[in-house]
Amino acid sequence: MICAKLAPLALGAAAASCFPAAQADSGWSQLNMPRGVTEISRKIYDLHMEIFWVCVAIAVVVFGAMIWSIITYSRSRGAIPDGTLVHNTKVEFIWTVVPVIILIAMA
Repeated sequence: MICAKLAPLALGAAAASCFPAAQADSGWSQLNMPRGVTEISRKIYDLHMEIFWVCVAIAVVVFGAMIWSIITYSRSRGAIPDGTLVHNTKVEFIWTVVPVIILIAMA
């Protein structure tokens, strides 16, 4: 019920936040790393852009999973949290090792 009332407000806030960005006079070149003149600087710029898009893809996946879990599990009425849940070593290992592997691959 609360989500149904807040959805139009959230949509309106998201739409309103797009207007200042649409009217901004600065272009992408003023916000991003400048393209270099030499061959090495162009390669660095290309590497920068590849890593940028990898980060964008990771952000989309993480925020998508977070929003999905918030929407899916926030509708439980009268749910009582489990007091015996401690931790899952396998999951903790995975969410520690996967970012390290991504960072090593980027380096």
